[in-house]
Amino acid sequence: MQQTHKIFNQTNLNLLLITALAALTIKTQLLPSDSSTVRELNVQRINVMEPSGHPRLVIANTSHAPKAIKDGKEFFDPGPRPGMIFYNDEGTENGGFVFRGFEKDGKVEHGLHLSFDRYNQDQSLALQHIEQDGMLISGLNVVDRPQYPIDDYMQLMFAAEKGDAEAAAKIKELEQLHPDIHGNRRAFYGTLNKKAMLQLNDPQGNKRIEMAVGKDGKPQLVFYAEDGSELLRLPEAVQVN
Repeated sequence: MQQTHKIFNQTNLNLLLITALAALTIKTQLLPSDSSTVRELNVQRINVMEPSGHPRLVIANTSHAPKAIKDGKEFFDPGPRPGMIFYNDEGTENGGFVFRGFEKDGKVEHGLHLSFDRYNQDQSLALQHIEQDGMLISGLNVVDRPQYPIDDYMQLMFAAEKGDAEAAAKIKELEQLHPDIHGNRRAFYGTLNKKAMLQLNDPQGNKRIEMAVGKDGKPQLVFYAEDGSELLRLPEAVQVN
């Protein structure tokens, strides 16, 4: 009986050792040797980098927000923008999620903005919510952007502001070649001061169709000419607030 008891205890011990070894093996496989786990981490900025050294994602507070970057190099300071900034395979900014909000002297300045950029350009798709100067807007914007690189255009703008006549002339030339150099909004879907709407614009950014329901609940469909005059309103008697 004593021998049987010893064998039983040894068997349990072996099972325990095997289980512990298996658990350790699984943990080692799931967590690489150079990884670490913490319960809570307080930081002001996190840079997620590619092996090439280019950034892929930056999460930062207001004071450590990144400047605009192309090919991993800074070319423009857009000002404070706490949140997350995205970068493409070449280390060029291509969108982000930024957010701010406060009340000062009874006025609310509040905004959240998720955007995606055209290649080497500014935002072409943006989801936003803004409360500012009595305006309340929530919606999705689609914007046409030119193929012309935004960093080249910004350098011309900086030079023109310093009195460079050649740069100013080049900007006028670009505005002729690329009418959408500043971006033309083509579509908006959302609400503006409690008015729900779908707005469609032409390539020049002129409003051509608006389907809306006012805060009074009444529907309206309006077609516009290029100069902004009304072509057709349905129903004719309805006025949307």
